[in-house]
Amino acid sequence: MAIKAIIFDIDGVLADSRQAVVTNTKLLMREFGFEIENGKVEGMSTAHSAESVLIALAPSLANNDSLRARMLRRLSGITQENLQLVKPTLLVQSVPALSKKYKLAAASNRKASAVMVLEKLGIVAYFSAVLTSAQAPPKPSPEMIRMCLEKLGVRPGEALFIGDNLEDLQAGEAAGVKTAMIDGTLAAECKKLVERLQVS
Repeated sequence: MAIKAIIFDIDGVLADSRQAVVTNTKLLMREFGFEIENGKVEGMSTAHSAESVLIALAPSLANNDSLRARMLRRLSGITQENLQLVKPTLLVQSVPALSKKYKLAAASNRKASAVMVLEKLGIVAYFSAVLTSAQAPPKPSPEMIRMCLEKLGVRPGEALFIGDNLEDLQAGEAAGVKTAMIDGTLAAECKKLVERLQVS
């Protein structure tokens, strides 16, 4: 069955956000009085939702819903303040051409900041749907991808999901879509994928 739609993860695929995630998380933890040992934030995968990262860094937050909610709201503000730290991957320049051939969507474990990042990259207008962990359980749950399929009006066999980590792979496979794993920060991998999608 021919591919009619592409669903992108954002971080690690379209956005090189590693420096931003580390910086923003450190600022947030310090602002709320949490001392985190050096290297611990860097060791956290950007694949995880911000909420699960906060709990991993400060386990006491698991039992403090109101503080956790306040921290997540503040993190959204810090993310917006530091959007200049998010860098486009090579794939970003192919998005306009891809949008002429495929329906596009994004599925990210971010919440409100997902749209912020796509706006910063200058590509939000090319996406027919942007689903986040604000609307569905975070990946590896396949629900976010299933919701993208519904919004795009395509069947699982007609979509390709592009991610960069194990949680993405598990989500894509569970949703029944073709799944490609790439490191968007590597130019060679981006070029190979674009060639495979037959877009110049």
